[in-house]
Amino acid sequence: MLQKLLAQWLPFADDAEDAYLSVNVDALFDLLASIALYMTLAIALVLIVYAVLIRNKDEEYLARARRLIAGVTVGYSVGVISVLGSLKLIITQLNEDINRNFWLVVGLFALLAVGITVTLVLSKCKVKGSAWVGLAFALAFIVYCIVIAIVIPAKKDKYEPLDGNWQMPLVTCVIVAVIGVLAYLGGNKDDGGYDARALTYGAICVATAFALSYVKFFSLPQGGSVTFASMLPIILYSYMFGTRKGLVVGVVYGMLQFIQSPQFYQPLQVLLDYPIAFGALGVAGIARKIPGIKGHMLAEFTVGALLAGLLRYFAHVISGYYVFSSWAMEGYTAVSWAFVYNMFIFADIAIVLVVGLAALSTKAMRRAITQVQQPQESSPEVM
Repeated sequence: MLQKLLAQWLPFADDAEDAYLSVNVDALFDLLASIALYMTLAIALVLIVYAVLIRNKDEEYLARARRLIAGVTVGYSVGVISVLGSLKLIITQLNEDINRNFWLVVGLFALLAVGITVTLVLSKCKVKGSAWVGLAFALAFIVYCIVIAIVIPAKKDKYEPLDGNWQMPLVTCVIVAVIGVLAYLGGNKDDGGYDARALTYGAICVATAFALSYVKFFSLPQGGSVTFASMLPIILYSYMFGTRKGLVVGVVYGMLQFIQSPQFYQPLQVLLDYPIAFGALGVAGIARKIPGIKGHMLAEFTVGALLAGLLRYFAHVISGYYVFSSWAMEGYTAVSWAFVYNMFIFADIAIVLVVGLAALSTKAMRRAITQVQQPQESSPEVM
């Protein structure tokens, strides 16, 4: 059915085999992704120049400018996600990556999303027993993870994982514990929960990050890519709203990344490469609590982005070592290859720092962040 529909949409795909059709759709996706890259660079440059030109305007003018920039960003993000996301879904279907394993993991993510949403709504409405509901969802999530680990065997047709790797669950628990502790320490004691502003900003940041994840400078052969600051919206959200909210937004973004490009080999590998790796971006806001740089916006952002990027890097390294050790290039051990291969994260971090610091150097961006943070703490000084 899908092939017939594609044959109608793509004239060059008439009477083509699935493999040939997949190549054509891949080529179309790469072409549109390249166009999106240059369009994104152009739009970002125009917005930065515009922000610099209006830096001395009054607050009323800046408020209108922020709404304009937000509208352009969201509209462009929705367009990129709609076009490239649809093509990516078609490619995934043609490559037969949408299978039982895919839907089991999507079900796991759906359970997590529903659990978080229901618990937040009940807590916001001050319903008695909301904490017990959250605990029930957490237990259901743990049971679901155990079932998936038993039901889904490791896929060994393209790689050979380490045998007897009992250390992998232990190391995974350690990095999850580190992320959890940092998220707790970086949270705000007077956090009022998820109000309309936090939810709206969260939706905008996830949509923008997801759109930017399609805008790639290059992709690596064994997975991973360098994008145009796709981590930046999640890091900025954590910086503005705190690590607890940032962690949730990062996990949601990681779920979407799996749906966008599902790479399933082992259940723990999926958790490490998606919700754990991208959830780690949510701890960037802890830099606001670090003595010595507290109150200095640019320093806080830089340290937070570096810490978040490093945690994501180590999550991918753990997955790379235990699951993809057989893919190591000649001359590398499994450990060294895992560390070397995943160094593309540092290129991503560098781009995030360049774009993020440029944005934070504008009065409109600083004012927007300060307005969010003011109810939580005193306004940071910009250095």
